[in-house]
Amino acid sequence: MPPKRKRAGEASSTAPKVGRSSAETSASSAATAATQAAASESTKIDPQEELLSKSTSLFEYLERLPPGTLRSIYKLPPPGGPTVAAAVLRSSSLTDIARQCALRLVACGGKFKVGSIVEGWIHRHGQRDALLALRRLESMGILEPLGLVNRPGQGNDDIDDEANDSEKRAKLMAKIACLTPEFKGAMRLHLSTMSSSPWPTISKEQIEEFKKSRGDAKSDGGEKESRDPPAPYELELYTQSSWDSVLHFLVGSDEAGRGDKGGIEEPPEVMVHFLTRIGLMQEDPDYNGADAPLVITSKGYEFMLRDTNAQVWQFVLQYLNSMAHHNMKDAIRMEALSFLICLGSCRVGEGYFNSVLGSKSARILMKDFARFGLLFVCRVAGKKAFYPTRVAVNLVASNEKEGSRQADTLGQSVVATRSLEESLSAPVPSRSHLAVVVQTNFQVVAYTTSKLHISTLALFCDVESYRRLPNVIFFHITRDSIRSAFRLGVKADQILRFLHVHAHPMLRNGDHQLVPSNVTDQILLWDRETRRVVMDEVWAHQCRDSSEFSAVGQYASDLDALAWGNAHTNKLYVHFEKSEMVHAYIRKWRTKHYNS
Repeated sequence: MPPKRKRAGEASSTAPKVGRSSAETSASSAATAATQAAASESTKIDPQEELLSKSTSLFEYLERLPPGTLRSIYKLPPPGGPTVAAAVLRSSSLTDIARQCALRLVACGGKFKVGSIVEGWIHRHGQRDALLALRRLESMGILEPLGLVNRPGQGNDDIDDEANDSEKRAKLMAKIACLTPEFKGAMRLHLSTMSSSPWPTISKEQIEEFKKSRGDAKSDGGEKESRDPPAPYELELYTQSSWDSVLHFLVGSDEAGRGDKGGIEEPPEVMVHFLTRIGLMQEDPDYNGADAPLVITSKGYEFMLRDTNAQVWQFVLQYLNSMAHHNMKDAIRMEALSFLICLGSCRVGEGYFNSVLGSKSARILMKDFARFGLLFVCRVAGKKAFYPTRVAVNLVASNEKEGSRQADTLGQSVVATRSLEESLSAPVPSRSHLAVVVQTNFQVVAYTTSKLHISTLALFCDVESYRRLPNVIFFHITRDSIRSAFRLGVKADQILRFLHVHAHPMLRNGDHQLVPSNVTDQILLWDRETRRVVMDEVWAHQCRDSSEFSAVGQYASDLDALAWGNAHTNKLYVHFEKSEMVHAYIRKWRTKHYNS
């Protein structure tokens, strides 16, 4: 049974808090600090793993892998290696020039002189871009080392040095640009494949043949009965229900945990533990007693305002990060990345038998990705099969490395508009659609039927202004509601990004602003208010005379402990964490000057 979840508005505990003496508190703090220090010594984070954990998209994660690891992924047997190689070539990880150079090298046998590429294939005004393209190909494990990959902290200035220094340029132009055998072999396999799907799909003929041979009989051995392939809207509902269960559990919505037809089931216990492990939820720190309920963290509030694809990527990223200390982390990570990219090459509604996954680890990945709503697993034609959902297919297409913020927001807005239109035309009503109109009087009009969306909007809107009609709700944005969101860890740009992504489709016709400029400016001004005054804990000391004020002030200043001083009143304010050292100096100074 999943751990108990604290509902929205529920009191932390009725039991009074028990105070502790300062000695007990100090001892407990010292023990905690020692434990944390020992833990930090035993689990030192690898810089490469730390860099990977900050990736914001799937292809950015690939970019941060060492070239040797990428070459190992390209070497994976079909369909993994060829599909990854083709996806990298299509992605924004490569520039247009780099993409053209790689394709030409594949067609030209894999080898060509650098001078011929730079001076023959590229216009003379783009030769610097050609060198940058070759560097990118080398860093992605596509080209054999040419010595162009920049070292940490090094920019693109060395490219200009190569271009301007005649001796360096001559040496570089004489080198041979050679495709790595792993990428070359993978691309040749991909280009010679007739099917666009990475695996053989389940055909209608296979299903009909099974029905004729078995009829309506159930499978032997207590196995689940085979069913018809899921329809596209059924896959959409499955993804929505499995993902909404996580989001409703996060916010503590009263729709979660209900077993009726209109309710949403709580996520499985494995998913709940995963939420706590990645820091989206924690045990209530104000609860006294056993079996403390789970509450959402500031990181969880930030997670709620992201779009679905970004939320799914965060789950997948944490899943990949969890392999950091595994004995076979490299092999499992490569298989997981290739599996995800293969899913991105599939079509929603097409199914694949479990047997196409060659290894046992791949089948385990299939089960884990099904928990995230990426796959729908069932029995079709007497065999276990999986069907990629829209979220899995869009993970590769929409989570390429972000370009400009405007372009990224526009792309996500198009996805949101398409999702709204599909939800409105679906045969089964959907809770997933959300269309927001922000007015110049700070009123927020949201077309939705989901309590989850209401809880999300309540993060930064005034709850007392809430009004509701059958399919539309009304809120107001106020200074207090925005500041309360800031206290939860939500940032101004996240609020504005959420309003832009979920803006009503009608606002995209013509020159309408998705969010009025006065609302945008006011939210940013309220954000700046939080940084105007910085609170600091200090210790106030009243000096007896000006000589003590000068001596103690000079000592505190040298110690970098002086916060502020007033020479007219001979009063000093010292940072509290260094107050004991200053206080000891005052005792010594007074003993020396007043008792002599």
